[in-house]
Amino acid sequence: MLLVLQGAVEVCHDNEYTNLGPDDFIILPPQCGHATLALEPDTIAMVLHLHPQMLAQYDKEFRQSSFFLATDEMTRYDSGYDKLRTQLSELMRQLAKHKVDEVTTINVVEEPDIAIEREFLGILHCLIDLLKPVSYMPQGNPVALQQAATFEKMITYIDQHYKEPLTLGEIADIGGYTESYASQFFKRQLGISFKAYVLRMRLREAAVQLVNTKQQIVDIANECGFSDVKAFNTAFRKHFHTTPTEYRQVAGKVERHTMMDNWKEYIAVDDAGINERLETYRKNTTENEATPTDKGAHPMSESSSADAELVAAREQLRLALATLDEILDK
Repeated sequence: MLLVLQGAVEVCHDNEYTNLGPDDFIILPPQCGHATLALEPDTIAMVLHLHPQMLAQYDKEFRQSSFFLATDEMTRYDSGYDKLRTQLSELMRQLAKHKVDEVTTINVVEEPDIAIEREFLGILHCLIDLLKPVSYMPQGNPVALQQAATFEKMITYIDQHYKEPLTLGEIADIGGYTESYASQFFKRQLGISFKAYVLRMRLREAAVQLVNTKQQIVDIANECGFSDVKAFNTAFRKHFHTTPTEYRQVAGKVERHTMMDNWKEYIAVDDAGINERLETYRKNTTENEATPTDKGAHPMSESSSADAELVAAREQLRLALATLDEILDK
């Protein structure tokens, strides 16, 4: 699941292109190959990866079903997506309370945090509500799973070697396919050709280096796998509608504390601009919700009921995650 906080993102998937702007969601199933590319400097997105078993623990329909959701100007502010944005922002707020070096090690089974669990359960509930109406059972599921595993090997190899000269023949050998079939298979799985995917990986790495290093553009082009700086400039302008120099100048005006991990750039949890953006999601929902008194409900009875539901939900999550750990250990 990807939520665009600012900027613009292009997502390639299932032989299609989906363009996203601020506040837009795209939700893809785990077996769906996809590629993303930021179309503007300082584009920021929140991404949440869920193990396939997480939804299946609560609804058997998601054990084998597939789905696709993406918002646009007509649907991005529907109530279900508003609620999901609010829950994601609150989850980030709760995670930010932990020390930075502890965030990646939070375990809701061994180190329970009721606030985090509550928001996580709310996100799962909201996702199920959004996805059930559009979920479907794909044909030939066992074959699809095998193809997905093969494709994952191909993608992993490209992700590790995209800075080097790569041929379709190398990728075809990994999957045990002919070049012709590998070409069709790649486009069918990802929505773009093998060459287009490699180009995107190189452009994405180049964009990161333009912002985070002071290397000469010719050196960046060479390091990212382009044959020469002219080819790099042409490809960069085509995809980003600006030159590498102009891109670096615009991005350089944005002061942001980030951390690099491979080609991914992570933003600090205390980033003022992003926290302000997330806060608007929380405020919008709060302003639209009526208080218990407005609804004629008794505050104490509603609170007690909510506490009981939370305790039950927390136990359900604990059992689900314990089961998931067993599955992953096998």
